[in-house]
Amino acid sequence: MKQTLMLVSFSVAVGCASAGRQAAWEKEATATPAAAAGDMSAKIAEGDELWAKRDDKAAVEGAIAAWEAAAKADPNNADVRVKLARAQYYLADAFVSLEEGDDLKERLMPVYEKGADWGEEALIIIDPGFAAKMKSGIDFAEAVQEIQAAGVPATYWYCTNLGRFAVQKGLSARLFYKDRVKAAMERIKALDESFFYAGADRYFGAFYSALPSIAGKDLDKSKVHFDKAISLAPQYLPTKVIMADFLLRELDDRAQYEKTLNEVLAAQEGDDPNFAPENRAAKRQAKNRLAKAADLF
Repeated sequence: MKQTLMLVSFSVAVGCASAGRQAAWEKEATATPAAAAGDMSAKIAEGDELWAKRDDKAAVEGAIAAWEAAAKADPNNADVRVKLARAQYYLADAFVSLEEGDDLKERLMPVYEKGADWGEEALIIIDPGFAAKMKSGIDFAEAVQEIQAAGVPATYWYCTNLGRFAVQKGLSARLFYKDRVKAAMERIKALDESFFYAGADRYFGAFYSALPSIAGKDLDKSKVHFDKAISLAPQYLPTKVIMADFLLRELDDRAQYEKTLNEVLAAQEGDDPNFAPENRAAKRQAKNRLAKAADLF
């Protein structure tokens, strides 16, 4: 009972405070000068070409720059904003997270935050009714139930970036956003549980591990979701790295942690351009984690 009262008091304080960022629907719209359709198409194509080479950090940054130019030129292009949201997440996860330094969280936060921004922008373009509800003060968890299949990619990349931003930001941000991302991922799971290699289940695996005990941490639920994600998309290696990072570290199970990461290293990366670069990034992450295992347990 005492823990519950403490959580309620803390949640009220958090809800009255800034969560550290301003949502797209809270910002004033700004006019953008029109650009030639050919110029925008060329920038999108340039970004697509660089994205295909995303094993290289410079290529990812180049893709982001090209797509940002296209997005700036066309304020109604949701597709390019979804590309940007995914690219920001990948940049942070595949490259920045492997960098060293005491200020790593401070370097990761703006990358994830920018990804959340792009996801939000895409979502309100795809579903203006959702944006209207948010501006009118309707709770996000209620408004997101109206999202349809077309809004799944934008919602997913918005939430994955927002969740990682909150993890880096700290406990107050995790509590502030937890109900929002939970409702959104439940909606995604209901619409398309296979989206992005069982992304919703993968997210919930991390979600239930990362919550504080008094706010709903549930390692059994975490395992169920990770197992489901792996069964639905065994070819997608990042799921096992995320499971090691969140669930297995929370369980303090070094043996299973190392076993899981070694499975990633031993697995085939595949030749599908849609996920092979992500698998290669997962292998780099697994190698990095294994080298630091003694310090983590």
